[in-house]
Amino acid sequence: MEDLSDFSVLGMHTVDNFLVVPVNVELDDDYAIQLRKGILEKVKATSTKGVLIDVSAVKFLDAFTFSILADTVKMVSMLGTKAVLVGFQPGVASALIDLEIDTGDILTAVTMDDGFDLIRCQGLDSEETGEHDAETTEKDLDDIREINETDK
Repeated sequence: MEDLSDFSVLGMHTVDNFLVVPVNVELDDDYAIQLRKGILEKVKATSTKGVLIDVSAVKFLDAFTFSILADTVKMVSMLGTKAVLVGFQPGVASALIDLEIDTGDILTAVTMDDGFDLIRCQGLDSEETGEHDAETTEKDLDDIREINETDK
């Protein structure tokens, strides 16, 4: 297997201090573990506002591999950064629900833009600017939750 510790191999890049991680291959357990390692190393080494893991190219995801992704999201959170899984295919989302996999603690978004907005609504940008409009944030979160619910 190719050494994935080089972030260019993983395809990670930053956009406005957000780490964007496209998953352009079908995930197997080894790749998911290497991906997690790479994400955690990058988050630790940078001042990332959030992590967006784009799984829109993934057509199949088993329970164990999803658990690796879910644990990655939780580990990123333990490092003080939010992470969002973006772009689940309808079949993948359906399979996860059919397998009765708990996805309750995992932030998801339909598009990359929704993912950026979701992380911003979590208050990460307000720490820098000192501004925070709770009414707008709650409305935005409600909109995103509604989008997520219709996709399930």
